[in-house]
Amino acid sequence: METAARDRPRLGERVRAVVTQWLTTASQAVRVAGPERDAALLMAKAALATVIAWQFAVRVLHSPSPFYAPMAALLVVDKTMVRSLGASARRVAAVVVGISAAWLVGSWLGVHWWSMVPVIYLALLLARWRRLGDHGIQVPSMVLLSLLTVGGTDREFTYLTILETVVGGVIGVATNAIVLAPLHVQQPREQIRSLTTRVCALLNEMAAGLREGWDTDAARKWYDTSSEIVGLAPTIQEEIETGRESMRFNPRDNLRRMEVDWAGYARTVDAIGRAQWQLSGIARTLVDAADEDESQPTPTKRFLDCYAEALDKVAGAISHFGLPGDEEVGAVTDYLHSAGAVLDQLGHDIRETELEDPRAWPAYGALLLDAQRLIRELEVASHQAVMPTDSGPIRKPGRKVIGH
Repeated sequence: METAARDRPRLGERVRAVVTQWLTTASQAVRVAGPERDAALLMAKAALATVIAWQFAVRVLHSPSPFYAPMAALLVVDKTMVRSLGASARRVAAVVVGISAAWLVGSWLGVHWWSMVPVIYLALLLARWRRLGDHGIQVPSMVLLSLLTVGGTDREFTYLTILETVVGGVIGVATNAIVLAPLHVQQPREQIRSLTTRVCALLNEMAAGLREGWDTDAARKWYDTSSEIVGLAPTIQEEIETGRESMRFNPRDNLRRMEVDWAGYARTVDAIGRAQWQLSGIARTLVDAADEDESQPTPTKRFLDCYAEALDKVAGAISHFGLPGDEEVGAVTDYLHSAGAVLDQLGHDIRETELEDPRAWPAYGALLLDAQRLIRELEVASHQAVMPTDSGPIRKPGRKVIGH
């Protein structure tokens, strides 16, 4: 009893927390354009398409059990028009294959336990066909439904089921296209800008820490932040691909007449991601050097001050990375060359000067090598990278490239 009494407030708190989260998400979807609003709009369109398809099946097709049309409409409203069209085609194909298999078995062999085994096995094999995707499960489902309800031989059931599925798919695709067709352009652009901003901030923070004093906690924070940024790159690449896909067969794109340099965006994220691997290596070396339990001495103050200068210059290069114009490309080149010159001088000094602690040479070597690799990654991609610069809604007059 006491345990139950204690659990009641906890249950109430959890319910309140869930409700609060729902309200916060709903409020954000109304106030701010973003993933929450996109998800809410997609759900609203799916619900609208479902009702329209249901009423069409009842009033126009006079279906006695209007299920397939609204189900098809519900399942084909997707994040992009390409996916909606693909889902519609795959669902219709799966239903046709399932119904046809049931009709053949029912007409030739009848419905018996021994005839069900091979046909269900075949239907399950067809369901695994990758071209049918998630809709492959419709093949065995339709085989079972048709065989067990009408013996697979009812032509009216077969015809009406296929017709409802086609109509529902068309209604779902049309609803998705007409009611604010999904166009995912702004979100990946914002994510790319956020990625480069975070990398610049991390570089500047590391440089300031190396000059002013740092410890194990600071180094671990840098390493954790760098690892987190590395993990963002694949997600942003997926958003870029979704944005590229959302412009195909999209009536809103045809009205706005936009062209986006998605390939340039992808190259930018790839270059920043690869460079971030090297920055993670730098942070990891600093963690080891700051850890008193490790037998890895810390580099000298003079070395770290010069190294911090190189990191600041790399941050300067990233702040201009991918921006349009020869001046911006020249600024990236100048920053990277300056950073490389600092590292070359440090390498020369280490080779020509006796180290205060000979055990410290692995730290010097690792720091220099990772920083040089970081610079090379940026140099290779600097002429093909594209950075979005428009922070507002994208509404360009006429046909115009908005890669920048």
